[in-house]
Formats: sequence, C-alpha cells, structure tokens
Amino acid sequence: MSIKKILDDLRAFVEKEHKANFAKLYETWEKPLAQKLESGESQELSSIRIDSRKHLIVCLGDNDSRFREGDMICLHLGDPHNDAFVRQAMIEAENDGEWLLRAEFDEAAIKNLESVCYADVDAMDLKPFFDTALDDVANSSNGRSIVLPLLAGDLNANEIYTDDYDRAADIAEEAGLNDNQIHAVGVGVAAKYLACIQGPPGTGKTKVISLIAKQLVNEGQRVLLTSHTHMAINNALNKIANEGVPTVKVGSNSSVKGLDHRVPQFNNGSDWEERPDSGYVIGATPFSTCSMRLENFDFDTVIFDEASQITIPLAVMAMRKAKRFVFVGDQKQLPPVVLSKNIFEDQPYSVFAKLIAKNNDVGVMLNQTYRMNRWLTQWPSLRYYEEKLRSAGSNEHRKLNLADTPNKYADILSEQHSFVFIPSPGLNTRTHSSQEAELVADLIKTATQAGLALNDIGVVTPYRNHGKMIRGQLAKTVGPFTAKEVVTDTVERMQGQERELIIISMCSTDKQFISTVAHFLFQAERLNVAITRPKVKLILIGPRLPEDFKTEDRSHVVHENISAYKDLVNSAHQVNLDGDAHG
Repeated sequence: MSIKKILDDLRAFVEKEHKANFAKLYETWEKPLAQKLESGESQELSSIRIDSRKHLIVCLGDNDSRFREGDMICLHLGDPHNDAFVRQAMIEAENDGEWLLRAEFDEAAIKNLESVCYADVDAMDLKPFFDTALDDVANSSNGRSIVLPLLAGDLNANEIYTDDYDRAADIAEEAGLNDNQIHAVGVGVAAKYLACIQGPPGTGKTKVISLIAKQLVNEGQRVLLTSHTHMAINNALNKIANEGVPTVKVGSNSSVKGLDHRVPQFNNGSDWEERPDSGYVIGATPFSTCSMRLENFDFDTVIFDEASQITIPLAVMAMRKAKRFVFVGDQKQLPPVVLSKNIFEDQPYSVFAKLIAKNNDVGVMLNQTYRMNRWLTQWPSLRYYEEKLRSAGSNEHRKLNLADTPNKYADILSEQHSFVFIPSPGLNTRTHSSQEAELVADLIKTATQAGLALNDIGVVTPYRNHGKMIRGQLAKTVGPFTAKEVVTDTVERMQGQERELIIISMCSTDKQFISTVAHFLFQAERLNVAITRPKVKLILIGPRLPEDFKTEDRSHVVHENISAYKDLVNSAHQVNLDGDAHG
C-alpha cells in the first residue's frame, strides 16, 4: 500500500466517522422528549446549583436514564437543538440522585432557571484534532519515513538490537518474570521501530509495560504512555511510578481518577518545572499531542496500552511524536468503537490488530494468566488463544471456598463447579428483566451470607437498563450503601477488572429480539472479556438457544459467534432452578 493510499484512507475514515457520529447524535436529539424519557435517552433534572468549585450539581428527576459517570451530556429546556444552555458537560460522579458535572456555563443562566430541564447525550467535534495530526504526519520527515511506511507495510519493522535485547531480558529475568514476559520486555526495549505485545486477560501486561518504561528511561529516553482512556493511562502510570521512574500525568484536573497520589498531575507538560532533560515518562491521551498540553513535546518512544481499542487515526496522532512504538493490547478483546463501516472493510480498525498481523518477529503473546483458575482458563484458551493460554500462579488450582455451606443455591455456589450456567428466567424479555435482577441479587446475598465479601463480586450485563435494575434490586436486598461494593456494569466498563466471582446476566429471552441483536450479544470479543473477569467462579445467566436457532444476519462471523456461545453454555455445569442440574 502506498503512502498516498493510506493517507487518503485515513482522511476518508475520519470524515465518515465524523459524519456518522453527529448523524447518530442528531437522530437521538430529534426524537420526541416523552419517548426519550421513557427509553432512558433523556434524563429529567429537577434542580441545578453551582458548588464552591464552580461545578454543577444537578438533582435527578423521577425517570431512569442510561447516563452514568464519564458520559458527556448537554442540558436543555426540552429541545437540545434549540434551547441547550450547557454543552459538553461531563458527568464526574453520581451519588444519591445527584450528578456532579464539569462544564463551562453562564452562571446567570443557571441561577435564573425557573423550569424543569433535561439532559441529553452530547458529543465533541474531534475532527480538527485528527486533521491536524494527519496534516503533520503527511508533511513531516518522521511521518513520511517511519509512521506512514510502517502502517503501509513498507518498512521493515522486525529489526531488533541484540545487545539491548539481552540486557533487557536479563533484567526482566532478575525481576522474576516468566519466559514470555521476559521476551516481551526484551523486544519492547530493543526493537528498532516496533514491538507488539499481546496480553490476554490476567497475563501481567502492566508489569511488562512498567519494566519496559523503566529501562527506556534508564537509557535516557523520553517516553509517552498513552491510551484511549484516562483510566488505562493512570493504571499503567501507577505501576511505572512504583519502579521509581520520573512519571507525571498531563491532563485536566478531572483526569486523575485512579491515579496514585504519588504521581503528579499537570495541565500542560511545560508546567512540570522539575522535568529531567531526558529520562522520564509522561502519561496523556493522544489528543494532548494536538493541544497546548503537549504540542511542543517530542518523544523517543510511545507506549500504547489497551492498543486493541485504538483506531489507526488515533494512533497516528501520538505516533507522529516519536520514532519507535510499543503497542500492548489483545485483539481478542474489545475492538475500537467504530460507527462507519465504509472504510477499512478488508482490514482491522484496530491499529494493534493491523500491526501484529504483519510483524511476527516483534510480536509476543503473554501466555500465562495469573487471574483465572485452570478450569476457567480452558474454554477461552481453546476458543481464542489456540490453546496457548494457561493458568499459573496462586490462582491456578484455587476454587470458590465459602466459609459456610449455603442452604440456598448450594449447587450453584459449590466449589465443585467453577463455571455454572443458569437459563434466564422470564418470558420474552429484551433489555431488562426484573425476575433476573431479583435472581442476581439473591445469589449475591446468599454468597455473602456464606462468607464471600461483596467487593469480591462483579456483575456483567450487556444492557445499561438491566444493570441499573440489578443495582436497584441489590440496594433493596443488601442495603443501598453496601450494594455499591458490587461492581455492576457493561462489558465495556468491566474490561481490565477482576473479581473472585463474576455473574454474567444477559437477561434476553425473546428469541426474535435475540436474533436481531445477535451480532452484539454474542460478539466474540465481548464474550471473551465477560468470561475472563473471574478468578475462581463464573455464573452465566443467559438464553438457552435451540439447535435450530436462526438469525436474519447472514454474516459468517455472527453464525460462528452463535455457535461459540452454544459451545460455551454446553461446557458449563447446568443448573435449572426447578431443581434439575447436570454437568
């Protein structure tokens, strides 16, 4: 592929994503308000006030919406197109029927509000950032000699400096890493242009990142640690800082959730007055390289964490700032969110999937999971990782060991079965099920009464509405404050997390509806993330599909995913709540 071709494709992709994003936004805005309130696409707000830090505190009305922490919203009087009075507000926190919002606003307009107002989804126009990055990479020597040829497949990216590899591998071995982790650190430090490290769930990718960063900094390199979310960046920065590396986070004051207090945060890189001349790590999003935060900075190496969720244009934004790149991700987990399907139809959207497929010598798979026990590891290893993934460490032979034997759900919570399947209760349910929410809450209550801590339990569900219903039922069952210790969220929010016990609550039983959403509900990457969160126990509550189940989607991939789901269910210990159980 020529440089011109890949540039043209990237520009076309950015343009189509831009149009698709705002088309989706305006389609939502134009729906009748009553319909959006009923569906949860709008939230009624009963009052708004300004706190001492110039944040907005909004009191939620009676309806249940889909919004949650981290979402961007606009506030309006009934029509977001014509009477929005706050745009691009970020939900910083939710507590006791209130949201804390970070936004720019007119104080007088807020204080003079006299009527009920509403919140709708909002979006930021990111196209100028992408245009700036693509213009820069098209015209810079670094872009034309390294970045674009690398993406086009015209650059030999498999060169490794042997002496650097040996030195880095020795240090990793002394740190107690396993063989594949040692190899990953060696390649990450010694590759001339590119290293691709595949980190399946629980395989210690963040430890590998921290050792790579430490050795690069010891060599005097300036390192940018980046990802698609602040949370991913902060998690990696914490590990790197623990290695004694000069490390800071560059971003807004609100970007520090999960960041260790020992890692300083600055709004701009230039604010770091004690920055060494060389040998340091800055954590920031790719967008920071297109703004005053980091636009005047250059780096020696860019490390991308969770790279399988990063699109190629987003990667280019950061890549133009360095000459070598370390990508860490897992193409078998969640891909980037892409709305337009017209470009890159014959190749991956993820920069990681694209690069690791074409650069075998600098591609390493971490193959020992320290999260899941060996029984939970078997199926994903066979289905997604060519039987190369195996359980290791202290969790390898562990099972759920409750202090007391539960009288209720004894077969489900037994240590004899690490993976249990329960058919979803209820008839013709779609995106939420009160009956299943009650079952989940009761299972959790029973497990905690038998000795399992609430914060050792997580619930994964495909739908926000169902997640909210489960959280509400949990509040009734175990109390509103203690219920918050159980993480209940969608697959997207659960990637990277782990718990002793994970309950997957799929809730859909309407076969026609399941057929319509099969591409989403049984997506291989989503299923892989969901089933690889637990350490010792997985309970899957989902539909039992008949052998003749069909979907109107003719995609071969969708049919393969449905077959995989059936196989997953068949691999579990089966429990029907009428008392019939079998392995």
